[in-house]
Amino acid sequence: MYEDELVEIAVEVDGEAAEAVVELFNRYNGGDWIEDSAAGEVSGGGAVVESTGYDDFGSPVPGEFRMLVKTYLKPGPRGRRTRRQIEEGLWRLSLLYPMPEPVARTVREEDWAHAWKRHYKPFRIGRRVLLTPAWEEPEPLPGDVVVRLEPGMAFGTGLHPTTRLCMAALEKWLRPGDAFLDIGTGSGVLSIAAAKLGAAPVWATDIDPLAIRAAKDNALRNETALSPDELHIEQGSVPAGQAGRFNVIAANILAEVLVGLFDCAYDNIPLAEPLAPGGHLILSGILEEKSGMVLSAAAPHGLKEVERRQEGDWVALVVRREHAG
Repeated sequence: MYEDELVEIAVEVDGEAAEAVVELFNRYNGGDWIEDSAAGEVSGGGAVVESTGYDDFGSPVPGEFRMLVKTYLKPGPRGRRTRRQIEEGLWRLSLLYPMPEPVARTVREEDWAHAWKRHYKPFRIGRRVLLTPAWEEPEPLPGDVVVRLEPGMAFGTGLHPTTRLCMAALEKWLRPGDAFLDIGTGSGVLSIAAAKLGAAPVWATDIDPLAIRAAKDNALRNETALSPDELHIEQGSVPAGQAGRFNVIAANILAEVLVGLFDCAYDNIPLAEPLAPGGHLILSGILEEKSGMVLSAAAPHGLKEVERRQEGDWVALVVRREHAG
């Protein structure tokens, strides 16, 4: 195996199993890439062929909804050790979730980069937001908000259902001049869209330093109208000293992590603290069956559900602060 080659490990799973596989890949390899695919569109080599499972208007193609979860390993002893850990972990998960055998193949880094870029095209989310890779020249409609991304291997394309649901909710509830906070920003897609929709100031946090680097690069690429004092991208989680400041907050993470943030399991600042009275908190990364536990964690903070969006097994909840928690 050459130094410019990677081992791709891919497994096609449903929504609940995908959550577990992503956690496994992150634990052992620190980065994963999810592609949504219509059933039957995975080749024998584990690559997505032609369609991502959505039509030109961003609606899921009818049929069984599944996801292809991939991770990429570098050559050498560390890569071989990580591969063994991942394969053992997938075998254990297969005892809990129905899933096929993972598919492994060798790809060159250059070929990998070109291959996935062929499948990542301008994509409309909601009524106005046009998500486009940095290397494409889209043809926006009047009034469109164009968000350019160079997502990179670790942060995906921004087209996962949880991001799409968040973006649609953001477009509905955000007003020009609103203060916006994005917790777990990843590539920065929600923060950049919020800035282009008129939010000010915009704050974005993520515990992963690589995500912060990617979000900052994407923010520069998009040339928002915000000054350095109005756009904050920093490593961390719920920011301190910002109680009641933000009209809209988005947290696209996982249900268990959201519950922990409400309950101060990770630090002393609850997720609800930065939300202004009457403000809206968009919660995503939630499997439908776990929405109840998230709402139960939000309720003691004076947060009530005002909207629910769903795509496949994934749910986004919008809750509003009725009073101080």
